[in-house]
Amino acid sequence: MRAADAAGRWRGELGRGALAVGVGLAGQVSALGLLATSAWLLTRASLRPPILTLSVAIAAVRFFALARGLGRYGERLAGHDAALRVLARLRVWVYRHLEPLVPGGLGGVREGDVLVRVVGDVDAVLDLLVGVLVPSVTGVVSAALAVALAGLVLPAAAPVVAGGLLLGGVLVSVGTLVAGRRVAGTLGAARAEVTARVVETLAGAPDLLAFGAAAQVARSLNDTEARSAQALRRQALVRGGGFAGWAFAAGGTLAGVLALGLGAVRSPDGGAGLSGVGLAVLAFTTLAAFDALAPLPDALARAGAEAGSAARLRALADLEPPVHPPAEPVPLPPGPLSVELDAVTVRYPGRRSPALQEVSLALPPGRRLAVVGPSGAGKSTLALVLLRFVEPEAGRLVVGGIDAARLDPEAVRQRVAYAPQDPHVFRGSLAANLRLARPEASDEELLAVLVSLGLGPWFERLPAGLASELGERGVRVSGGERQRLGIARALLARRPLVVLDEPTAHLDDRTEDVVRATVLEATRGASLVWITHQLAGLDAFDEVIALEDGRCSPAPEVQRLAGALWAGPQ
Repeated sequence: MRAADAAGRWRGELGRGALAVGVGLAGQVSALGLLATSAWLLTRASLRPPILTLSVAIAAVRFFALARGLGRYGERLAGHDAALRVLARLRVWVYRHLEPLVPGGLGGVREGDVLVRVVGDVDAVLDLLVGVLVPSVTGVVSAALAVALAGLVLPAAAPVVAGGLLLGGVLVSVGTLVAGRRVAGTLGAARAEVTARVVETLAGAPDLLAFGAAAQVARSLNDTEARSAQALRRQALVRGGGFAGWAFAAGGTLAGVLALGLGAVRSPDGGAGLSGVGLAVLAFTTLAAFDALAPLPDALARAGAEAGSAARLRALADLEPPVHPPAEPVPLPPGPLSVELDAVTVRYPGRRSPALQEVSLALPPGRRLAVVGPSGAGKSTLALVLLRFVEPEAGRLVVGGIDAARLDPEAVRQRVAYAPQDPHVFRGSLAANLRLARPEASDEELLAVLVSLGLGPWFERLPAGLASELGERGVRVSGGERQRLGIARALLARRPLVVLDEPTAHLDDRTEDVVRATVLEATRGASLVWITHQLAGLDAFDEVIALEDGRCSPAPEVQRLAGALWAGPQ
């Protein structure tokens, strides 16, 4: 049923693509008719015949001129309509495929490279329809009709025109396709490298300036940009060579056709009835044939370049998400949520030692659990396991009394509220950032959660209140404010399980106490996992566990670890 629905959804885009080809073909045929009829009309009029004998040709020229313009406009309109619809579906597909990969499946792909694939490569693949498929199909069919028309005017000319088209098409077009593919890999990699370096440079600009490394990075970026420009020049050379070769083939074929035509006109038998008017029609028909196929070398050169973009998208599609949904997921029961880890071991790709080793814990509904441990102990990995962002290598996760392997990962995430250690603040208003968790939340609810987390004075200083823009990546927000905005989202979501990763790392002691008390009160009745380095206030939790080297230490060991690892001011 899903396959049939998918086929039905794509059938509309295929129909629009076929419409673009059909309308474009009508425009090309009209262009052929315009050239042939114009040649006949001009040469026939030079003989000064009665005007009435030219009336049909005059009307035909007007008709073909209007039809040619309408056909080309309709081709652009229908082609871009189909292409933009395909673009929308392709971008959604890329995003949906990237989403489960982001937490743990994109370790080998740079952020800038992801940006190139989502934007540049998708646009390049889109151009296959508008810039390659439609002009290629319409050009080939129109050229075939031109060859047939040349054969009607002078049978001996048809093989010459067809041979010129095939020779130029095979040698020039295939040559540009092969050369374009060779350049495509270099150009795509160079563009991805430039974008990745620009993204990294902008993100790390404060550190680069602070350590005086900006000039060195700028020189490296210039070198990378120079390699990209060199690859772009090679692509332009390939496309220009294709145009030049095609023009040479067209000129040679036209010369051959004119030689045949002149011989036919001067022959004693009249060249099988070929007149001077017919010779002009034959010449213009030859030009029309090559004009119809003129976009082909450039289209194939672009196809070669865009093949690299398609290959990068296929490579993205080949990446396996860390967690696979089951073929027939079991529904998660509503209501309070219980969670249990049974000897869970997690190992990241390329790592020899596991991030978690045989961790077991039980979290019944409403229980408050604090997880403490040093950096690298596996605390954040534990949060990712609960969110079904990573798959255990051994052991099992049980959610709501059901083995998580039988549940849809997205269904589990819909029941968990999460605030990471460094929450992302999107470019947009404060209200938009908070309503990511619950779009229907009222302004009063947003303001109440901000005040409860100690953000009231900060909110009062904002120029436009909830409509205040927070800037790209929250550039106008401090680290402590960013953390509390992440906590506010988690509280607004009202999920039965709340997981907070280092929620007070950037807060002073007084603000930390306020945030902890607010979270404990707001999550009453829900399960809470509080992951922290801090040891203050842990007596408010039902259970405290410590992670050390990925292993879960029993409760009596917490104080020993505290004394050994967190002695001194925090």
